[in-house]
Amino acid sequence: MRCRFCGNELKHEFIDLYHSPLSNAYLRLDALNQPEVYYPLKIFVCDHCFLVQIDEYKTSGEIFNKEYAYFSSVSSSWLAHSKNM
Repeated sequence: MRCRFCGNELKHEFIDLYHSPLSNAYLRLDALNQPEVYYPLKIFVCDHCFLVQIDEYKTSGEIFNKEYAYFSSVSSSWLAHSKNM
């Protein structure tokens, strides 16, 4: 895996948070008895530029689809915070 910023090969695993389902991927009632898909959450740090990043197992289009439950553009508290910053 290469750093997304500088292209350096990533060798240092910063932390392993084991496995987790996709964020905001809520199960429908008819899927509650089905197995849920979990993905590894291994976090790396670049030895060159120090960017901390996760290995990708899903593309942004697969995560942020029409069923994604949260968009920052509709959060009034987040918009106010961003405006203040």
